[in-house]
Amino acid sequence: MKIFELSQKLRDLKIDPRSYSLNGDLKSDAIILFHNYTKWEVFYLDERGGRNEERTFLSEEEACLYVYDLFLKGKDVAEKFGLNM
Repeated sequence: MKIFELSQKLRDLKIDPRSYSLNGDLKSDAIILFHNYTKWEVFYLDERGGRNEERTFLSEEEACLYVYDLFLKGKDVAEKFGLNM
């Protein structure tokens, strides 16, 4: 999966675009996908600028699948407990 496909899938899941950044823009309280030279980084950027749950991948495909799985699992949990995502 590439970034374009991931973007489509997140829209299909009705994930709030404010909760992620797929182009490396650093915005707080969001999952960030960042291409850093030869590696891909995925992390949650908290309101104080801290990187949390940081993961590194060697390919765009692996990073995109990881981000998709994060939101898919989160959506499942939100639906199970009646929360908005």
